[in-house]
Parts: sequence; C-alpha cells; structure tokens
Amino acid sequence: MTNNPTKRWALIVGGKGTGKSTTAARVADMLTSRGIAVGGVIQEAVHENGERIAYRAHRVGNSKSGVIIARRGAPPEGAKTNALREFCSLVFDDDAFATAGTWVRQAMSACDIVIVDEVSKLEVSGGGHHDAIRDALAGHALAILVVRADQLFAVVEKFELEDAVADLEVGDDGALETFVDAIVRAVRTVTSPWASVRVVSTGSINGER
Repeated sequence: MTNNPTKRWALIVGGKGTGKSTTAARVADMLTSRGIAVGGVIQEAVHENGERIAYRAHRVGNSKSGVIIARRGAPPEGAKTNALREFCSLVFDDDAFATAGTWVRQAMSACDIVIVDEVSKLEVSGGGHHDAIRDALAGHALAILVVRADQLFAVVEKFELEDAVADLEVGDDGALETFVDAIVRAVRTVTSPWASVRVVSTGSINGER
C-alpha cells in the first residue's frame, strides 16, 4: 500500500444529535451504489426505555453485528477493567476500539473510501479511534471523518489536516449529492490499486458520542 503524505480526506460535520452517523451510513450506501468500495466503522447510539445508554460500533455495510465501545454508568459484570477508561461521564472500552481499528485497517487494504465515525474529544486526547485515524490518513484510500462541529478546529489541528476534498454539514440534504459527486471524482482521478475491486467492508464531543 502506498503512503499518502497529502492526507486525502473529506468531512461530515454536525452538532450533537443531528444525525451524523445516519448521514455517514447514507453516504456509504450512495457511494457503493456508484461502484465505489467503502469500508470503515460507523457508530450508533443504543437506547433503553427512551434513554441513550451506550454507543455501538459496527463495520460499514454490516449493521447487524458490532461492539459496544462506550456506555454510561458502571461497566457490566465480568468486564475486563484494565481495558476500560472513564472519560467525560462515559466508560470507554479500549478492546472494542482495537476491534474497530482492525476494521478500519482491513478496509484500507480493500477499499477506495474509509469512514471513521465519530471523531471526538477522546480522539483529540489520543484515545479512541486516534491510531486508526492516523493510519487511515496515511493510506491510499480517501478517509471520510465524521466530526462534531464544536470540535472541528481541534481535530484539524490534532491530525494536521489541510483542505478537505469535500465537506458536508449534516442536515443540508440539498448538498448530499454534490458531496458524493466530489468524493467519486476524487477517487476516480487517482490511480487506485483497488479500482477493479468492489468491496463493502466485510461519529462525540464533550463526553457525548
């Protein structure tokens, strides 16, 4: 795999609870329908009795299985406490993040696009998806980062990002097709070793993912 010193990336950005992860999944489906190989990780909230109690990560294109990466309150009985860390009112599972990182790295070797959802204060502090993001930005695939709006500057600074190939503000449905078009053009103007392969893989801040 060829390193990419220019860090080709695109941005999906929005506030808390605006549907960033839903938008990222929608973008993945649209790109896949246009013959672009997409992989990586999507996060979603887990609710119980109308309350958000945890966050679950799954591979792009496979929402039926996944891992709990964060939860509110005490860790479940029998959990490996040495793999857990408390951060801004949530308990995060480093082993689960390691699994998600494996999905990202597998996508890097098989896909044109790698999505990392969500990039938050945890990643800015060096935890969570931090290492997977570093790897994705250094790889051949174009990385789509899903970022909360109030942390965008910190994320850009932390990962030394320059201009994005394209950016999309969550909620601007009129810009969705334009965003996808820009991603497709960016992918097709670069000679990719995965150009003949279509593979669908086998985004929070202030303590709120």
